[in-house]
Amino acid sequence: MKAEIRGEAPCITACPINQDARDYVQLIARGHFERAFQLVRSKNPFPASCGRICTRRCEEACRRTAVDEPIAICWLKRFLSDKDFTSSFTGPQRGYAEKVAIVGAGPAGLSAANDLCLLGYRCVIFEELQEPGGMLRVGVPRYRLPRESLDKDIANILSLGAELRTGIKVGGDITLADLQKEDFKAVFLAIGSHKPLRLGIPGEDLPGVIPALEFFRKVSLGGGPRVGRRVAVVGGGDTALDAARTALRTGAGEVSLIYRRSLEEMPCETEGRKEAEEEGINFILLAAPVEVLGKNRVMGLRCIRMTLGEPDTGGRKRPIPLPGSEFTLAADNVLVAVGQSPELGLLARDGIKISQKGTIKVDEGTMLTNVPWVFAGGDAIASGGTLVQAIAHGRRAALSIHSYLRGERFQSPVAPEPIEELSPARTSLIKREVRQRMPMLPVAPRIKDFSEVELGFPEEQAVREARRCLNCGVGAVVDPELCAACLTCVRVCPYDVPQIPLGGKKAEIGPDCQSCGVCAVECPANAISLRDRYEDMGEKTLESVMGQLSSRGVLQYAPTIVAFVCQYDSNPPAVAQELRRNGVRVVEVSCISKLEPGTFIKAFEMGADAVLIVGCQPGGCHFDAGHAWAKRRLDHTARLLETMGLERQRLQWISPIPEEEFFKILRDSMEEIKKLGPVFQTNK
Repeated sequence: MKAEIRGEAPCITACPINQDARDYVQLIARGHFERAFQLVRSKNPFPASCGRICTRRCEEACRRTAVDEPIAICWLKRFLSDKDFTSSFTGPQRGYAEKVAIVGAGPAGLSAANDLCLLGYRCVIFEELQEPGGMLRVGVPRYRLPRESLDKDIANILSLGAELRTGIKVGGDITLADLQKEDFKAVFLAIGSHKPLRLGIPGEDLPGVIPALEFFRKVSLGGGPRVGRRVAVVGGGDTALDAARTALRTGAGEVSLIYRRSLEEMPCETEGRKEAEEEGINFILLAAPVEVLGKNRVMGLRCIRMTLGEPDTGGRKRPIPLPGSEFTLAADNVLVAVGQSPELGLLARDGIKISQKGTIKVDEGTMLTNVPWVFAGGDAIASGGTLVQAIAHGRRAALSIHSYLRGERFQSPVAPEPIEELSPARTSLIKREVRQRMPMLPVAPRIKDFSEVELGFPEEQAVREARRCLNCGVGAVVDPELCAACLTCVRVCPYDVPQIPLGGKKAEIGPDCQSCGVCAVECPANAISLRDRYEDMGEKTLESVMGQLSSRGVLQYAPTIVAFVCQYDSNPPAVAQELRRNGVRVVEVSCISKLEPGTFIKAFEMGADAVLIVGCQPGGCHFDAGHAWAKRRLDHTARLLETMGLERQRLQWISPIPEEEFFKILRDSMEEIKKLGPVFQTNK
């Protein structure tokens, strides 16, 4: 029986859908891209969209932040979606008889349809617009979310069997009563939040004042308005940023963004703000509009300076006007981006209860409204939500609808608890590694059209970024029945994690474990193993490559050489490629320190004439101490080989950097091994 690390990686617990971020990042680090994509898609029907515009709660919670910078989890998801893998998920062969109506083809509605189809239900989606996507299509500019990426996500969802009916407004063209007559047994209302909030100031109705969502919709669907030379944008969220940057791309020469709080309080994404600054957006902070100026058309905006007072109920400091600080800003257009609310008037006539906040009132656990067969989610119940929150609502609603239709009590999924933060003593021992930067379209060409600004990681950059992951929550675990409290793990751990309490009879390894594997290999009682489901310590891969060899019936290459290659080396693709080109059987492992002498010996037992250890350059090991431990084991194994009558040269260490030197050393080593001849001749 093995002791378990309690809790889950914070990147997973912080995500509203508990996406397996750590796991798919680890798969990317090992080069298993399609497997990583399928893992993402198992919980997230919008990988291409989320990989671009997610609010990244996972990165905010990333424990790597205590060391240097968080893992670029969002960009890694986008890397996978750009690979054009086909989703492996299909609906069941036999389904249920009940039909489910989904109102709204935004992220919440489509996510519910995705999961309900997988559960075996026939779903019909009703959408007011002519195309699906909701706010993703009409509220997010193409330079952030290209329509091809959104369409790819939606096509994968609809391929599961949901029927899409566009141009239909439920509550107007069709009522809930009509849906009941069509024999729908459940309805999920995911109508979004498309009604713009007003500023409530004089002059707001002048021509030239445009709600940001209306502006986006016209631009997104074609034939959008061309703005004047000077544009003022009011707001501080992502919608305001998008409005300002879109105005630049539709003809504005000067764009100013007015926000009533400071930069620290801005709710917009930091990366987007930096990109807006690069493009020349002028930020006017601690200011608020008091009047739109003009007669027959907008001519300017009168504003007042603000100061910050005590925090409001949301925790942000309350903006307070400064008397006598008014100023005028010239403007040909004013874009208003101060929030939006759902349009619920027609639904209220169908008996759906509305909350005091102007959203649909639901049971937070079941997503059920006051009408027993009607559920709701997304921005319709919590206006101002995010893409990933909408996905979470859709997935929860699907499970709740399934329970309702099957006559079962809905069991809300239990949210996992995060493991504790890294201790300061540990962060100082973890190697600093630079976060990879997203390749960007240069500023000058990007403001001329709606080409995507972020270009995506190339493969080598994505792998390098994924290998920064600390693999939290899947470190070493101790089998208390085997542990003898011998102190070996305490002595060898490079991070000082294992402890044996005073008077204790077994070792304890806490969540600060970095999964380097040193203790697991060194433990004399084999009482320690790694919880990482993707780590085989080289054994399974070795069996695979040697199995391929024996299945041919003849040795295609002579001599037979096995190379254990560190995946955390700075140039693994070229190294592994050169080895394979020379007929070497390559076994890639996440770190050479996880290999034990028995694995090297096993390679010889399975037919290898020589074994190469392709480790990191000194100082280049992801785990720092792994390099030293691996060399120590290699020397120990070489001595064992000599006692077996095998030459020491049959086990060699090669460092892969610089590349030219590595290739020369490899050629020299192979020539030396050829001269030794096959192992069976040596044993005669």
